[in-house]
Amino acid sequence: MGVRVAEGDQIRPKGLLRFWPILLLAVAAVAVMASGVGEYLRYETLTTHFAELRQYVQLHPVSALAVLVVVYALGTAISVPAMSVVSVAAGALYGVWLGTIGVTLGATLGATLVFQATHTSFGAALRSRAGPWMRRFQKGFRRNEFFYLLALRLIPVIPFWVLNVVPGFLGMRLRNYVLATVLGILPGTVVYVAIGAGAAKAIASGDILEPGRVLLQPHILLPLFGLALLAILPVFLQRWAPFRLLLGESGGSGGSRRTDGSEP
Repeated sequence: MGVRVAEGDQIRPKGLLRFWPILLLAVAAVAVMASGVGEYLRYETLTTHFAELRQYVQLHPVSALAVLVVVYALGTAISVPAMSVVSVAAGALYGVWLGTIGVTLGATLGATLVFQATHTSFGAALRSRAGPWMRRFQKGFRRNEFFYLLALRLIPVIPFWVLNVVPGFLGMRLRNYVLATVLGILPGTVVYVAIGAGAAKAIASGDILEPGRVLLQPHILLPLFGLALLAILPVFLQRWAPFRLLLGESGGSGGSRRTDGSEP
């Protein structure tokens, strides 16, 4: 399953029209920064208004879930750094199941917007001028684009936004991109959302006043254990022969790749 030139590469928009997706994302980024919405994504702000937010979710579950999807999609598309806080808040406000659905849908939608923007605006031109670092990715995508992206999504060795951009440059098929993104971000999403849901239970029971007891409760301890497993997963996978074979040509040696990627 190699990288193919999608149908959109056959007929390209002329002139500046092909850059409209990138310009739209840039305008959205400026608007979000100017609005000061980042202040509302801070942990302190969310905890201060937790009761009001929880009441709104209970009274208007459908519209509240739609708001979560839109907020997460925009945040992912313009790479807002506080999205992990939103994931935890989603668990506290919506519970594990709805929170996971909302965050996964929003993150996938935002990532797909970036994928389509880069594919439409720059994909063909950059493929023809790919430098050494891009060619290393290209080899992996040619080998098996779906499983290659899935493997990179599952472990935080490359920044999340990079994996939104590179597949668009390399002409990955949209269907494979969306499916690999959903499956790849799901484990991390469940962990962060579960932490938020556990925190909400602690707040409701009043145990939040005793941090030692809170951390030892199953609904907090188990998600934290899952987060620890995700953190050490790259170490084990890089020792697994099939995984090393899949990624061996994509980023030099396993120890040279970045580990500061962000997850939804």
